[in-house]
Amino acid sequence: MKSAWLAALALPVLCVSLIYSQTAPPNPPAATSDAASDASGATPDTSDAKTVAPSEAPDSKGQPTITEADLRERLTGRPLFLRGLYLDETLHFNMDGNLTGQSPKGSFTLCGVTIDKVRMTKKTVELEGIRFGVHFEGEAPWEEQSTSFDRIQITPKKKHQVIVIDRQLVFVPKKKKAAKGAPPEPVQVPPGETLSPAEAADRLRKAIDKIFAPDLDAQMVAEMPDSWQYFYQAQKSHKWLEPTDQTLVRPGPGVDGPKLVKNVVPASNDYAQKGEVAGVASYKVILDPQGKILAVAVYRPIGFGLDENAVEAIEKSTFAPAVKDGKPVASVIDVAVNFRIYSKRTAAAAPADSAVAADPNASPVTGKPSLPGIYSAQAAAGQKQ
Repeated sequence: MKSAWLAALALPVLCVSLIYSQTAPPNPPAATSDAASDASGATPDTSDAKTVAPSEAPDSKGQPTITEADLRERLTGRPLFLRGLYLDETLHFNMDGNLTGQSPKGSFTLCGVTIDKVRMTKKTVELEGIRFGVHFEGEAPWEEQSTSFDRIQITPKKKHQVIVIDRQLVFVPKKKKAAKGAPPEPVQVPPGETLSPAEAADRLRKAIDKIFAPDLDAQMVAEMPDSWQYFYQAQKSHKWLEPTDQTLVRPGPGVDGPKLVKNVVPASNDYAQKGEVAGVASYKVILDPQGKILAVAVYRPIGFGLDENAVEAIEKSTFAPAVKDGKPVASVIDVAVNFRIYSKRTAAAAPADSAVAADPNASPVTGKPSLPGIYSAQAAAGQKQ
């Protein structure tokens, strides 16, 4: 339960910096279209009308409202995150920043991206970049946990992640000379287009803001699982991740348990195997007097989507409660998870023609069956790792 943790972990809206701080340029308000409604229902002559991209349409000062150079300055060379947590290397978004089609989703630690190229066409913005995974350095001091990490490339070498964003087109009607004394004919704008270059430019900016986070901002953190929110709130508050409930006991003198009864093993994943991400991560777990799990918090993460696997496995495991003075009590324990990678030694243990080697669930990256890590409860009364 959230209330069991630090008062600072009440999960308010916050802004956490995992990478270099960046302030996005402000979005100008959308301009009001000056198109008049066609009350008569007649279709005006638009045979010579044309549609242009926002960057090609001058504003009231004769200047483009957004340019390729603007987007290049804003996006290229900066470590970004995909808000939607999409894992595909090719993504297509509509003009409102919504994904068209489908893509599997994963951890935010698998959804970093650095844009290298920007190309603006009449109808789209085309981006090329490299997706990377976040690998935390578990030995870093606690106060540096959220900022001590490596970025490991996920996109295959000589390949690019391609992101295409549709643009709202600006409709420029044909200028017709009205008959003397006759009112001007109303303009009929095609669906999805606009008469206002500023409106189209603002829509593109909003789409980009919806697709990319220049940092792990408040919105991204708020959408994370509770286990990660506890971690980031403690980091922001510069406090140890410890429960405030004084009735919770820790393993130590006079306390028997808690004990791990059933161990559900968390799996690695193909990204971690290919990136050779291995090591020990740790989590804090609160148990009630019956041994039921009340909350799991990321404490020293490893990243690359492995922490989510660990939390899921811990939540499926079974614990016997701690006992103090002959009575079961609520407790908090540290759980360490060891993630491993494949090696020639483990490969040699399974003949090529064995049933294991033919496992349809074998990793498409390594060609080998899943080799998950293992974890065990770490009891260290009064210690802060």
